Amino acid sequence: MSPNPCTFFREAFCEGNRVYLREIKTSDVPRLVKWKSDRLVQRMALGPDACITAASQRSDIKQAIKSDAELYFIICLEQSDRPLGYIRINWMDTSHRFAWLRFAMGEERGKGYCKDALQAFIARLLSQGVHRIEAEAYEFNRVSIGLMESLGFKREGLKRQAHYDGERYADVAVLGLLAQDFLSHA
Repeated sequence: MSPNPCTFFREAFCEGNRVYLREIKTSDVPRLVKWKSDRLVQRMALGPDACITAASQRSDIKQAIKSDAELYFIICLEQSDRPLGYIRINWMDTSHRFAWLRFAMGEERGKGYCKDALQAFIARLLSQGVHRIEAEAYEFNRVSIGLMESLGFKREGLKRQAHYDGERYADVAVLGLLAQDFLSHA
């Protein structure tokens, strides 16, 4: 059997139509600090108390690389290999059938790159036996919720006033994706 061209040339986890995912490296620390320090990413994904330093990101990357329960990838543009954002599984059960998803984009938001990356990533996870993927988004983050719903995620609940942004409380939407949900959207 010949090697998968996706992993042979780039050591990519998977490829979309315009992007590919590669494993995170400690050399990605400066770009992660930049992305996660962005006001929009802080507001939409992290919260006001997130500790975004080079040391904290380096430690987080090292922990993720060593963990059997985490996956952490950089989304790269196919044409130029330029990093655009990240996708990660922050937790996966020991059977690797249930996963908790997180993602964020850098400066290239709104161009479809994240959807392309998530479609490829989810397809790869499901092909490896993952049955269910969970995610959460602040209720005011309509873009992320809409993106996940476009991939087949279903709203499963609402954590009322579960996020405090320093000024007010916000609800947190809970979304879930089963393998059959994704396949019916493909």
